[in-house]
Amino acid sequence: EEESEEEEEEEEEDASDAEMVSEQEAGSDAEEASEVGDEEEADAEDDEAEEDDDDGEEDAPPDDGDSAISSDEEDEGTGGTVTDPYMLHTAFNISPGMLEALAAEPVSVEGKAMPFGSLGNIYVELPKQTTMMRMESKGIVQRERYATPGSLPVVPDARSSEIDWSGLHVKDKIVRNITETPNAMQREMFAILNNYQDLLFTGRTLENGDQLRFAYCLHALNHLVKAVTKIQHHNLKLAAAQPAPSKKSRRNRRKKEKEVVEPELAVAEYRDQGLVRPKVLIVVPFRQSALKIVNQLKELFAGDNAKAVTNYKRFVEEYGGEDTLYFPQINRKPEDYEQTFAGNIDDNFRIGIAFNRSSMKLYTRYYASDLIIASPLGLRMTIGAEGETDRDYDFLSSIELLIVDQAEVCYAQNWDHLLHLFEHLHLQPKSAENTDFSRVRDWCLNGWTKFYRQTVFLSSLELPEYRSLFNKHFQNYRGKIRTVNRVAHGSIRHVVVRVPQSFQRIEVTSLEGQSNARFSHFVSVILPQARSLSMARCLIYVPSYFDFVRLRNYFKKEEISFTQICEYTTDAKIARARDMFYHGSKHFLLYSERSHFFRRHRIKGIRHLIMYAPPVYPHFYPEMINLMANEFQNLKDGVDAASMTVTVLFTKYDSLYMSAILGTDRALTILQATKSVHRLTTDTK
Repeated sequence: EEESEEEEEEEEEDASDAEMVSEQEAGSDAEEASEVGDEEEADAEDDEAEEDDDDGEEDAPPDDGDSAISSDEEDEGTGGTVTDPYMLHTAFNISPGMLEALAAEPVSVEGKAMPFGSLGNIYVELPKQTTMMRMESKGIVQRERYATPGSLPVVPDARSSEIDWSGLHVKDKIVRNITETPNAMQREMFAILNNYQDLLFTGRTLENGDQLRFAYCLHALNHLVKAVTKIQHHNLKLAAAQPAPSKKSRRNRRKKEKEVVEPELAVAEYRDQGLVRPKVLIVVPFRQSALKIVNQLKELFAGDNAKAVTNYKRFVEEYGGEDTLYFPQINRKPEDYEQTFAGNIDDNFRIGIAFNRSSMKLYTRYYASDLIIASPLGLRMTIGAEGETDRDYDFLSSIELLIVDQAEVCYAQNWDHLLHLFEHLHLQPKSAENTDFSRVRDWCLNGWTKFYRQTVFLSSLELPEYRSLFNKHFQNYRGKIRTVNRVAHGSIRHVVVRVPQSFQRIEVTSLEGQSNARFSHFVSVILPQARSLSMARCLIYVPSYFDFVRLRNYFKKEEISFTQICEYTTDAKIARARDMFYHGSKHFLLYSERSHFFRRHRIKGIRHLIMYAPPVYPHFYPEMINLMANEFQNLKDGVDAASMTVTVLFTKYDSLYMSAILGTDRALTILQATKSVHRLTTDTK
């Protein structure tokens, strides 16, 4: 009887072993089938995004026309030919020589200026490796392949009317939704973005804003679709490699736990994610800007398939609507003001968007989102400040693409918010709750994410603050590019009032001492002259709010006759200040640039204009001077129009502002001249 029982047990073990072998064979067959049938596998929906769908809507039917990652892209470490820019940028670690170059202070780079079509002249900076890139040992047999360094961008052929989207590695799902052929500027912009290099572009205008938005939305969506498709494809491979569960005896289960897994049966490892899910961050100043971006993404991703975008109706209600500001029809505001502040201009918002192969879901949680669109203030509210308990910035630890559009408006809102954002990018997460370490890329674990982040910065101005960001926070190992176009004439050519304009240079020895030197010169040289009766109705234009507060406190201390208008002044006090200045009951009017940016008042009665520093926004220079025309004067005061004056204070550190006002050549002449005072008139502008 004992022998018969042992025989029965052996038969059961043999049967279970055979069952395990058949399951393994079935798993391997399924894996092979998954490699061949990429299109069928990629129809699986994104589980994380499913959990965060607020209204419980179902995904649109899967799109079978879009192919998954190709085989050459799938085999990252096999040494095969990889041509997709996305794979070239993200699939490999940077070499020790490249890491040494990026970590140096200052960064070792090679720079070259070159023309680039309609974008004008650009300056390319490529990190200079200290050693040649080579293949190094990785394990016993394999040799590690390093990331390819960046190269000079190639100008697209403007003569060709057809665009080879497959050659640019744009997903077919996106290409079929492109209804219009991109123009030369869009092609050139996308050529730089698709090369995964940082970009500081200062040629944005109200006319080309929509064209630039198409280019960066196309690049961002292409990046996201590739990343999401790749992750889902690997999820299916891992699921297919796992044996199906079956009923086994406790004895066989314990025996299986003790067994050592053979190397050939081990599950493949896929490194395709960051520490957290959000990959792309787009920063814009207003909800109206976010609405345009989402509409562009919706058009490129879903085309006419409205069901592919969930929560869109709620989004339009919250981000659309009528104009927030009222624009008078009589004495209209300047055209650029109405276009900038049209629509919903709420500046406190943030929204997460999740993508999968068939749907685009709005209002997902940060950690279940692939794309985040937010304002600087909205991000600052989430990031918080040191010492606050309810703050979160872990979602910024794995941003692969950062886009800042309309940076000149963000500068007027609060530049510190944007600096606060850059300081909290790629910090070590405080929680590992949203991290799957088995899927995290090696360069993320090594803390090199900042070297892989592509930063795109679009503005209509060239400011020193932008250059500072460019030098300090643009750390892409593929290199970085900025536009270096010369200003031919400057905004001074739009001055129509015949008035002498005096530019006075203030000698300074350091950037840190610039503010004190300017204040001392104003108090000791400019103010004594301006307090005379002949200088009545003098407006002092102050670009910096810190300088504005300093002057205001000094005027109060010295009991000088003045009134003030800044961005925090109420409408009632603004009306009272304008009335007192117009009728001459106050000698000075302190006027901040941010107040003019957000309100665009037509200050009447200006006889003398003192610009404490060159305007940050160059078109404000002729705008303020043209307010000195006779039609804006109080003709009852009897002041001769020939006695009007304009005075501008500047230092050698204001070269970018001066170039925008006077033109590059004339500004350079004035900055390098031996004399410190230069006088221009309307005839010589």
